[in-house]
Amino acid sequence: MEVRTDYILNEETVLLTGEYNMNGKLYARVIQGEDTFLVDMKPLNIINETMIGLGSNFKTGRKSARRLLGNVSMCPIKVNCHLGIWLFPTKSYNDDFCIWFSLMHVKNTKALGIRRTEVELSYGHKVVIQMKESSFNQKRKKAEELREKMTKNSKGSLTFFVESKKGIKLIEGEGVKRYTLK
Repeated sequence: MEVRTDYILNEETVLLTGEYNMNGKLYARVIQGEDTFLVDMKPLNIINETMIGLGSNFKTGRKSARRLLGNVSMCPIKVNCHLGIWLFPTKSYNDDFCIWFSLMHVKNTKALGIRRTEVELSYGHKVVIQMKESSFNQKRKKAEELREKMTKNSKGSLTFFVESKKGIKLIEGEGVKRYTLK
């Protein structure tokens, strides 16, 4: 089994979750495209490191999501709007076995009894989770709602800057009147 030292989420990331090795160390199990592998990082660290590389972080992303959706527990998060990476958790993000699903890769769900759901994903993957189908789909809907709101908020009109032909000269000085305009 391949073990990577680091990982950045991308548009082929289907899901990530925690998995312990034989020595009890927590790794991230990643399904990317048709492959699966372990990463020597916690799932939350992968999300945070990816977001830091994009100028944000997990804490800020979570705060933004809660501001837009209300005080939602286990709220979804935007990782990268341009690549369409929106994640939503199955459990508390502090739970080592929380599965973070990429919204774009969730295709369908099927109830398997009272508290089990089969989630059909891109690339032919299927994951069976211990959660009611309705609960899973509510989490999915919240992620879709977050995506809609953030996408709408980012579609403002373009503002063009027209440079003036005449500039201002600002001269720093001392005393009460610190600056002189010419």
